[in-house]
Amino acid sequence: MKKIFLGLMLSLTLIGCGGSKDSSIIVYTNSGSNGRSEFLKEYAKENGFDVNIVSAGGTEIANRLLAEKNNPIADVVFGLNNMEYEKLKKENILKKFNPSWAAEIPEGLYDKEGYYNAVTLTPLLAVYNPQVISEANAPKDWTDLATNPNFTGKYFMFGLGGGTGKAVMASFVSRYRDPNGKLNISDEGWEMTKKLYTNGYVERGEEDWFGNLMSGKRPILMLWGSGALERQKANNFELGIMRPEIGVPFVVEQIALVNKENNQEQVEKFAEWLGTPEVQTKWAEKFGTAPAHPKALENAPKEVRDLVDSLKIQQLDWKFISENVDSWIEKIELEFIK
Repeated sequence: MKKIFLGLMLSLTLIGCGGSKDSSIIVYTNSGSNGRSEFLKEYAKENGFDVNIVSAGGTEIANRLLAEKNNPIADVVFGLNNMEYEKLKKENILKKFNPSWAAEIPEGLYDKEGYYNAVTLTPLLAVYNPQVISEANAPKDWTDLATNPNFTGKYFMFGLGGGTGKAVMASFVSRYRDPNGKLNISDEGWEMTKKLYTNGYVERGEEDWFGNLMSGKRPILMLWGSGALERQKANNFELGIMRPEIGVPFVVEQIALVNKENNQEQVEKFAEWLGTPEVQTKWAEKFGTAPAHPKALENAPKEVRDLVDSLKIQQLDWKFISENVDSWIEKIELEFIK
């Protein structure tokens, strides 16, 4: 159903392009929810860009780009994460682009070869309802959720088809790296992963997961940082945040150009514009994201800066993860998720 829906969205998008095929910029993104697509389209229009947006989950976007490799439709990819970009880069789907602001982005957040460039930082969290679970009794790590029977059925996890669920899973599984283990993971790692997915509640379709957190039905929730800030504000509801000693995974949303014949000059101008500190600051003010550009982060809302400053970044080997994550997903979905 999701693939059909994405295909329909794409068809409608292309119809919307009409006769302006040469000037319209087609953007594939997994950062289009909660009004982001509409805002970006209008804001880009104000700045002279005719943009059409296809929005779906990160895995769906990456798979569509792979399927369209020999006849690409998208001009720009915005969002995703390093895992997906490494796959696209390996398949020669991206082309190099060196925006003027790239040199100001902290080293380690972008591709040194210039195939993708950092725009926003997104911490991936476990949050909880402090009216149901006190700070003293709250989980301290994903391992607590996996092993403590008090949390059985009490935490919600996104499935592995989207970027958030996949990245959190990878950050957990890769802790148990073992070159002699199955799929490069130790037996202990697979046992802990099994417990994590069988002890919790894994996404089964559309549902009010934040409402379930507020009501106490499932008071612990996997959530991205900007989503936590948005929902706190919208519901006037303070969340507790799990802060593992090892740190929390931060994914970096990037912008990249698709390797195709297109209106190169206009596409590059758009990508250059989207990553500027001014646009990143605007995006942070509107959606609570943490900009990758230091100047934009300085000007971001206080709650965004406070959240980022309060979190330790988990150190991850994204190359190792990218090389193994598909096989991990297959094992988990076949053996652990019922």
